[in-house]
Amino acid sequence: MRPLPPPVLTGNAPVADRLREYYLHYPFHALQKALALSPHDIITELKASGLRGRGGAAYPLGRKWECVLQQPAPVRYVVANGEEGEPGTFKDRVLLERNPLAVLEAMIIAAYTVRARAGYIYLNHSYRQIEQALQTLLSWLREDQRLGGNIFKRQFDFDIQVRRGPSRYISGEETALFRALEGRRAEPSSRPPYPTEQGLWHKPTIINNIETLSCVALILEKGSKWFTTLGPVNSHGPKLFCLSGDIKNPGVIEAAMDASLRDLIAWAGGAIGAFKGAMVSGPSGSLFLPDDLDKPLTVQNGCGNGTVVVFNDTRCAADLARHVTDFFFTEHCGQCLPGRESMKQAKALMDNLEREPSLAPLQKRYGELHALLLNSSKCGLCSSGTAMAPALMQAFPEDFNRHMHGRCAVCGSVA
Repeated sequence: MRPLPPPVLTGNAPVADRLREYYLHYPFHALQKALALSPHDIITELKASGLRGRGGAAYPLGRKWECVLQQPAPVRYVVANGEEGEPGTFKDRVLLERNPLAVLEAMIIAAYTVRARAGYIYLNHSYRQIEQALQTLLSWLREDQRLGGNIFKRQFDFDIQVRRGPSRYISGEETALFRALEGRRAEPSSRPPYPTEQGLWHKPTIINNIETLSCVALILEKGSKWFTTLGPVNSHGPKLFCLSGDIKNPGVIEAAMDASLRDLIAWAGGAIGAFKGAMVSGPSGSLFLPDDLDKPLTVQNGCGNGTVVVFNDTRCAADLARHVTDFFFTEHCGQCLPGRESMKQAKALMDNLEREPSLAPLQKRYGELHALLLNSSKCGLCSSGTAMAPALMQAFPEDFNRHMHGRCAVCGSVA
């Protein structure tokens, strides 16, 4: 087993019980360096680092900030997305427990770069203690003129507020998150326009995942060249992977994206039972099979948000597909007709799996629903939510056939 590299994002122990000490010893090196640079120099450094968003879409961060800076509207916002509503995702919580000032520092740098005056951190509803710690840190930052009016006497005004939203998966979608911050129902909006042009309150907005922002401080402190030494081309920097499921030591593992699924499983103590597959980037991501164990978990290979749900040969793929379909049926927003009807039909197919005569018609119909959602739904959440079930059908047809033609010995379902 290759050694696990030392962490640079998650090296701290949780700071809740030593919050004042943590604050007093935090160096703010990245902020000091940023304030000595022009906005264009900061963006150039971020673009040179190759940092891509860690929330799943992997959009280049420097390009996103540059687009906001180029907008003519004088009012801009900075938003940190810490909703984490997808099953198996919990890395942002770890970052906010261990090094929350890296996120706040990055938000201040972002505001300085694009001349934003207000920022928001949007948290999962269950993160009550994290919210309390953030509020305390924000009050100290204001006292020390790192937030508020005339920051560091540079005629630079910026402040941050913390919000905990409703416990809904859909709230993590960028435009739905904006609506929640605006006091409206969390529902996605059609794009374009994109958030960099019309985001929060229809103003240009930087919105980044918590992990993405944590990397910003590292880049400005250590330099873009250092950042590019971690990981392969187009997948630079440290990455957090959330391992759960049939794994001996579930939790967050920090590694570069040249790590393989085999590496992660070994670092987590090994799989429980015989490895059957893994949902990489969660239930809305890609299905990895035994032949994929040595594939590097890069952006190009579907690493996405870093969620890895491992399952062994005691798990029924048909049962997994049903659970995935149920989740996305429950959590989809229901705004558009294609989304409502297709998700309803997808759920009906899985609920009535035992009545299907054979797998081929089921695969065909489910595939048609997935294609319809790709081309017609208002946002991408429904289509991403209907990708895993067809992949499971393709990989494990015998599991589905057992449900259709008799008793499934794996999960006990009766046809």
